[in-house]
Amino acid sequence: MVHLFNISVNDDTVSCDYTPETSNDVGHVDVDITSEEITNVQFSEYEYGKSMYVAHVRSKLLELVKLSEPIPSEATAIWF
Repeated sequence: MVHLFNISVNDDTVSCDYTPETSNDVGHVDVDITSEEITNVQFSEYEYGKSMYVAHVRSKLLELVKLSEPIPSEATAIWF
């Protein structure tokens, strides 16, 4: 599970802060909406799976953009 917050869209970029699992270790991700590539990442200091959490953040951000609805300021990505 990863919690996304401070979600925002500016020009062609969607970005957010995130915390993995129940930690308080905040990271940040920027994703280019057109290329769907991560353009900036500041990894959370959470000990496990840094790349995995960022991949789920990227997927969730792109999913929210594609919904064509107002983007929420917070979201949660859950997988199993």
